[in-house]
Amino acid sequence: MALLFQPRVSQAQKIKSSAFAYAPEANGDQYNQRIPKKAFAVSPTDFVILSRKSDSTYAIERYGADLKAVWSTPVPMLSQETVEAFSQNKGTALLITHQVLPDQGSQALFGRLFDVATGKELKRTKLQEAPSRGRRPAVAISADGSKLVTYHANTRNEQLQSMQANVYDGSLTKIKDRLYDFNGLGNQVSAHVQIDNHGNQFVSVLTNRSMRLSVRRYNNRDNEIKVMEVMLGGVFDGEKMYVLDTHFKIHQDSSLYAAVLVAEEKTGDYRSLKMVRFDYKAGNMRFAEEFKFTPDFTKTLAQSTGSTRLADIYLSDILVSHEGQILVMAEKKYTDGGENSDFHAQELLLFAYNEYLQPTWNSVIIKNQKAPASEGFAGISYSAHLIGNRLQLLTLETIKGKTDLYSRSIHLLTGGAEPPKAVGLNVANDQRVSYVKDFTTWLDERTITAVNRPNKASAGLRLSRITFKD
Repeated sequence: MALLFQPRVSQAQKIKSSAFAYAPEANGDQYNQRIPKKAFAVSPTDFVILSRKSDSTYAIERYGADLKAVWSTPVPMLSQETVEAFSQNKGTALLITHQVLPDQGSQALFGRLFDVATGKELKRTKLQEAPSRGRRPAVAISADGSKLVTYHANTRNEQLQSMQANVYDGSLTKIKDRLYDFNGLGNQVSAHVQIDNHGNQFVSVLTNRSMRLSVRRYNNRDNEIKVMEVMLGGVFDGEKMYVLDTHFKIHQDSSLYAAVLVAEEKTGDYRSLKMVRFDYKAGNMRFAEEFKFTPDFTKTLAQSTGSTRLADIYLSDILVSHEGQILVMAEKKYTDGGENSDFHAQELLLFAYNEYLQPTWNSVIIKNQKAPASEGFAGISYSAHLIGNRLQLLTLETIKGKTDLYSRSIHLLTGGAEPPKAVGLNVANDQRVSYVKDFTTWLDERTITAVNRPNKASAGLRLSRITFKD
């Protein structure tokens, strides 16, 4: 269970820093961040940022090699308008907002495109409209930002019946209207939508009282729907099991990975981790060996965490390397309870598989992060970046009395890792905003950007560029 340590040691050197203005997010769900990433690299030196400047204004900004703003475009928000998504696609940055339209009895998603070279707003258009009393419309964006799909739910007696969707390209030109029809699937249907770089939509539907997973692929050429499904819950060893949590990852070879945590219905205890690859190019499903959370596994984990029972564990990521190596990540996240209780992000569980979905290793990373309710997980949890078969993790932690951004490097083939190393930002340790994870991004394999407050006496936040050296 313990990570293997290798002699490779990285050193970090901060080479540039400048003042950064930012107004922390005051509204929304602090447990489930709507936009967990607000910075994207556009070149080896430049990056674009979405930053909240006041209660009613955001700004999209481009920063250059000197960490000065090349341009800054204010984006005023209306009284009932909130930010829904942020992305970039080569020459443009995309901002999607949600707006309530009380005079029309509806709500809508609006897309706005900005030229990355100049900051000029190129386009603003309504993408999706839904009744104001219905569920909030949503959006999914492809990995390269070239395709997106907006959709809203049609319900009857609070049960999901269908979803009306619109598919767009990166210039916000509509490609296709779609209806995802769930009639005949019974009650308690939940659906998750993703889109790949080609515009194919993958709709993952959980039915049969959270026991059956069905994945449908829709293309934009015709009305063909390819469906694959599998029972992941059911009765095992006389105990009824159900799907507790799911996480999905599109691979651009027309396949989708699904990781699932299964729990016992009577006790709620975690039973196992299952993973399935839905391969639409080959037309088949491939199953990984079920990883059971046996008493021996729990006992071994307890030696590191001190906890004798798995609890508050949620799937957080599926990473797939170019060679097909897979890493499933799960994280312990919880609050103390109550309106203003602290947020906690603790151990990370790692489960690795080879390209044939055969398990190779599993491990745990121990971290003990805490943040006030006003920040939620905006500064804690982790940032992950995959470079070849090496995973880079960044976490805000206090280790041996030193609060800093810590770096870990983990090899996907072996699980081998170097000990956590302080980046050297000297992050303040108090009840004010000290690190904003949303702005952390990799410019290349060795260079990251980060926003933090260096010490308690600092008047404001700093934007830094950090280079890792061997």
